[in-house]
Amino acid sequence: MKQSVLPLGALTGALLVLSLPKPDLYPLAWLALVPLLFVIGRTKSVTQVVLSSYIAGVVFFAGSCYWITETMVIYGGLSTPLAVGVGALFALVFALYFVLFALGLQVAVREFGRPGLIFAAPLWVTVELLRSVLFSGFPWMLSGYALVPYSGILQVVTWTGVYGLSFLATAVNSVIAYGALQRNMRWIAAAAAVIVIAWLVPVFGARPSHDPIAVRIVQTNIPIDQSWKKSDSDELLADLTKLSTRDVQKPRLVVWPETPAPFYLTQDAEFRTRMQSIARKLGAYFLVGYIDAVAEGPANSAGMLSPSGDQISRYDKMHLVPFGEYVPIKRLLFFAESLTRQVGEFMPGTDYTLSTVDGHKVSTIICYESIFPNLVRQFVKRGSELLVLITNDGWFGESSAPYQHLRMGVVRAVENRRYMVRNANTGISAIIDPYGRIEAETPVGIRTILDGTAHFRSDRTFYTQHGDVFAYANVILIVVLLVWRTHARRTYRTI
Repeated sequence: MKQSVLPLGALTGALLVLSLPKPDLYPLAWLALVPLLFVIGRTKSVTQVVLSSYIAGVVFFAGSCYWITETMVIYGGLSTPLAVGVGALFALVFALYFVLFALGLQVAVREFGRPGLIFAAPLWVTVELLRSVLFSGFPWMLSGYALVPYSGILQVVTWTGVYGLSFLATAVNSVIAYGALQRNMRWIAAAAAVIVIAWLVPVFGARPSHDPIAVRIVQTNIPIDQSWKKSDSDELLADLTKLSTRDVQKPRLVVWPETPAPFYLTQDAEFRTRMQSIARKLGAYFLVGYIDAVAEGPANSAGMLSPSGDQISRYDKMHLVPFGEYVPIKRLLFFAESLTRQVGEFMPGTDYTLSTVDGHKVSTIICYESIFPNLVRQFVKRGSELLVLITNDGWFGESSAPYQHLRMGVVRAVENRRYMVRNANTGISAIIDPYGRIEAETPVGIRTILDGTAHFRSDRTFYTQHGDVFAYANVILIVVLLVWRTHARRTYRTI
């Protein structure tokens, strides 16, 4: 068993990476954890479990977030060796979540034998929840996102959030692993039946009959390293104005992406006048991303202009990107200061601001915020009838990250049963319906517009109302089992 530990751990990490976008070989999610579970179910060695789970975590985080290194080199100004070192440190640290999961499951197997593998699902959800909240949280590409292409079972997230998908995938993995360890085909057949059902379950969702709104997404495709001389800026804005006002469909809402340029709607009178002219010419509401110079420092903001050109709301991004919009614990991470060289040290917003569009409430989510389920649901709980996501995925380069980011937006739409209008500076821009169906999308790397229709909704899902109750129920189960085991051991020693 010693010789096979590291390859099995690496295999789990690789299968998890392959199950996610890209290459999005999502059926692999049903068996990605099996090699690691096989190790946990067979060996009593803590060392082997730690080694196999740690290598699984390193491979997973290095493989799914490899774009971090490229971003730091090209746009953050770090040298290649230093960026590789930071990327490696990221994978080495986050891999500890896999170790925590494996050690916890090994305790369950020691206590209950191989049937203890059944606790893999609640334990995995517990660890993913920890990853989502500790140290400001990093819930990027939780394992459940691999199951999104199964459009029928995707609908469970209206009750459980994305953690329900993670639970289902891990539960099937544990059943397969148990069947293989026991050499009992009935368990494997049961797991196979679940997978087949997942393929066959349809989406029970009629096409929307709620109030429609014609939208225009302007995918600006502005390079991150664009020169910002006055002449360049004027030429770009003229081109984007022409694109925004193209006479194809008369939109009621025009959306620009998260600002990829140093535009100041409040302070720059010329820029503000250009934006107001677009709103007036189209007779449309106009959402534009920009940098706002507030007293405490710059804010990553989005402003909504009325059809008359008046600014009716401003939302300041609340959940900032570590090492992209601010540097945490600067004294210890002094080397990362250059990562904010281009974007500066931003100040977080504090309010869940909603805009009123034709009597309906609209929320704006900016970039990184869309990976946090609780943040998005708070907008809907406060009355949002339409989700608008603006982002600048140009930072990701030609990597899998734009596809990963889109996948998470799909789940946010379904969790809250809301249409999502998604504008990404360099793509992928999309209109997503409340059941996770992408009604229209753009390619990556082109300047274009996407016209379509979204619909307002005011109903609320269980998830919107109650949040991550399902995930915390898993945490409670694990804590109860831990307390029970500790109490049982103390009682045994007393006797």
